[in-house]
Amino acid sequence: MTKTHTSNSKTIVINLLLAIFGVTLALLMMEGVLRLRQPSPFVKTAVELSWTRDNPGYNIFTVDPDFGFRPIMGNGLYNQYGTKENNYPLEKRPGVTRLLFIGDSVTHRAKIIDALKDVYGEEKFEYWNAGVESFNTVQEVNYYKKFNAAIKPDHVILTFHINDFETTPIAFNHEGDGLIVYAPNQPMRDLNPWLFRRSYLYRFVIGLTGDGTENRKAIVDEAEDSLKELRDILAGEGIPFTILVLPVFIPYDDWQPHEKEARDQILQILDTSGIRYFDLFQISDKAIQDGVNVQEAGGHWHPSRDVSILFAKYLFENGLLQE
Repeated sequence: MTKTHTSNSKTIVINLLLAIFGVTLALLMMEGVLRLRQPSPFVKTAVELSWTRDNPGYNIFTVDPDFGFRPIMGNGLYNQYGTKENNYPLEKRPGVTRLLFIGDSVTHRAKIIDALKDVYGEEKFEYWNAGVESFNTVQEVNYYKKFNAAIKPDHVILTFHINDFETTPIAFNHEGDGLIVYAPNQPMRDLNPWLFRRSYLYRFVIGLTGDGTENRKAIVDEAEDSLKELRDILAGEGIPFTILVLPVFIPYDDWQPHEKEARDQILQILDTSGIRYFDLFQISDKAIQDGVNVQEAGGHWHPSRDVSILFAKYLFENGLLQE
């Protein structure tokens, strides 16, 4: 090898190293600028579920590596199986059907569960409540697999709200603020989780290049996949599976376009997947027309006691629980 050739090789290597150094330095500078200037760490790529920050007393949740966050087990509210504390023994009782309710805050607050308990009684049924505030379908299914399945339910009832079309959230503990939770605008399976959690620059690029329509479709598809997965798991174990489809608790004409679209999407998914379901829209809509207060205090996402009684009566008359 000639000296000239060796010198040229060294020059190429040096230039390549300088280029890599320059690009790395530029990326680090851009990362630093964004960290200083961005008002939110997940701007344009995720929406904060601010209830955890706004309610510092909500210290019953912890980060979960598999599905964002979950309740702390054995905290006085949730037992080791991820259900709310109750007086039922783990060992099954002969002749008693074990019902497991999974879902978000509607399930957690138990208005419908309590109304069902009133019409069906507790002599032949147990009512296990695995509802978690702000959970979505993807989390609910993973939560069931990881914790709830251990109680060996005889019937699983999932309460689906049309705002449940969400993906696995990002959750982390922040000193002084407690648990911080963000819901990404697209499934985490389509992102680099490590970079998404740590890099402002990565999230900035994702925010610029993301397609809102495609992102939405991917999230709906992910929820559909989760429902079908749970359907198959339960069918393999001979466990009945039922979904209660909730409306928004306001007149239909006042629904947002995306809410109407979400309702159509979940009904289509359930019709094509063969999952048994009850659509509670007509009951709520008639109650509104009849002047019934259908909202729990504090918003239009949660049913009141009055409309929950109507739901329970309808479900009873239409054979929700076959003895």
